[in-house]
Amino acid sequence: MLLDLSGKTCYFVRTRHYLGISRASVMDVQTRFDTNDVSTSDRFAYWRESVCDSYVQLGCETENPEIFSGAIEIARHSILSISKVAGLAHTVERRKRDISATADDFFLLSLQTARTSHITQFGKTAILQPGDMALYSTTDPYELFVSDNFSQTVVQLPASKLLERLPNAQMLTARNIQGQSGIGKLVRDNILAFSEHAHSPNQTLQTLIQETLIDLIATGLASEGANAVELSSPEQHVLLRAKTYIRNNLGNPDLDRNRVAEEVGISVRRLNDIFSKHDESISAFIRRVRLESVAADLRDSRFDRHSISEIAFRYGFSNMQNFSTIFKGIFGHSPRAYRVDKSQQE
Repeated sequence: MLLDLSGKTCYFVRTRHYLGISRASVMDVQTRFDTNDVSTSDRFAYWRESVCDSYVQLGCETENPEIFSGAIEIARHSILSISKVAGLAHTVERRKRDISATADDFFLLSLQTARTSHITQFGKTAILQPGDMALYSTTDPYELFVSDNFSQTVVQLPASKLLERLPNAQMLTARNIQGQSGIGKLVRDNILAFSEHAHSPNQTLQTLIQETLIDLIATGLASEGANAVELSSPEQHVLLRAKTYIRNNLGNPDLDRNRVAEEVGISVRRLNDIFSKHDESISAFIRRVRLESVAADLRDSRFDRHSISEIAFRYGFSNMQNFSTIFKGIFGHSPRAYRVDKSQQE
């Protein structure tokens, strides 16, 4: 098979195990991908394709491809899919080109079961410990970093199913939902128990179980956002348009609140009022996303040959002295020290 991901072309035969389920069954199929099924030299290439086959088009990188190992067991049901993922450290990235190349419209909910992971979307990062959960959307860029010997249970569900229950679900991505107590524990326990009851030959019962699980996920997310000021649907739309425009134009040094307000077609004052409901001004959001983008590139070994000033200019910073000052104020290190300190990646 030929597949081109992240500029790399990989040739190999995919090994697929159907766990006691007929391949013809569309409603209830279990699949397993395991790097132990292929030669050592092909393992990370195989993993790249397996991840995309299981979820959506993604970029996937690791610092040590020669020793990488991982496994995915995925159960596809009539409405949603649940998978168990384990392996060594790597980064998964949903990029703009991945989104434009496919029509996938899902939410993913990752439940950490061992070690840690970081999920970043819309400029927010959720750090998951065992038992914690976080939501992310396939219609916008995101990054997922998992540590060595991690394991997760991942629920993939159609965006429409969650949005009909929770219209502001997209505003609740990359938030840590603690699974140790309260509604979070209820959601966690039901996700883990779901696979034991989801294979019923009674399709009515199976559908009811899946719909109930989506109800619980929506309830858990709603409780997480209960203390936040809720936005109306038109305000949500304006905010998402504004943030998308900002992320797509970070490299423009003239990007400011006036340009953003003009783009979305409302006054600066009104747009700032909408941003302020999330305790942040337009200008502060632009500055934060720029800094987080620079920090991400400084952590990424793919940009080791790029100078700090080159990276900063790429995201719209034109005054290096001012950039260094505000960077240190946010991250506690100068850009150079931050890049050298690999512990920032942990």
